[in-house]
Amino acid sequence: MRYRGLCLTLLSWGILSTSTASGRGAVDAEPKVYIEFLWSKPVEGALARQETRSFVLEPGFDHQVCVAVLTPGADVHGLVVEALDARGEVVSHQSHPEFDGTKHCYPAMLPAEGEPGKWAYRVYVDGRSTVAASKPVDVARTLEDAPFHAPSSMPYVLGRPNYDDTIAPDAFVGRLVWIMHVDADGKVTQVEIEQAEGVGERMRERALAAGYLSLFPPDPSRGKEGITFRRELAFRPD
Repeated sequence: MRYRGLCLTLLSWGILSTSTASGRGAVDAEPKVYIEFLWSKPVEGALARQETRSFVLEPGFDHQVCVAVLTPGADVHGLVVEALDARGEVVSHQSHPEFDGTKHCYPAMLPAEGEPGKWAYRVYVDGRSTVAASKPVDVARTLEDAPFHAPSSMPYVLGRPNYDDTIAPDAFVGRLVWIMHVDADGKVTQVEIEQAEGVGERMRERALAAGYLSLFPPDPSRGKEGITFRRELAFRPD
């Protein structure tokens, strides 16, 4: 099954990836490729995943790079993933000849000697030398020292519902809004569904799971009352 997108309407996480078009005809055109970063590897059958824009170099975090081909009917064989650190140097390289375009996640392979800062992941498909897609990611040495972990009301990991493959493609239309209650430690303590329309009604349980997977920086100033964070998703067929 090809990756099915969820369109985020309230909080933008920026450009998901940038594809590079070639000058060849439509038959040989570079396929459109999607890149996604996950804070940790999801368990099999999970209802949601931990989407992020940030990684850390310290051990103990199973960061993931997920890749999928979005071009319908694209015949893709093989994938190469490269990571470039803040110096622009290629610090990791992995090859996956079994890749067929279906969404798959791989370890981010963050070497400890990499330079923290703005990194980028580049992917190549079908043995081509042109970059099929690239995406930036902020990389810190440790979580404690990470700029994105400083006191803030913004999450550094935003849970995202996984697609329910029992839903027919033409029924994948709707809207879902939920509220997260966040304590001083940055933990989501409660999730409430504020509104569900269309397919959103069938995605309620997944939205709740996504809410609890979200991570916020700790902030003692929140006190016992904590804060709330509102998330809205609009769903549409690819």
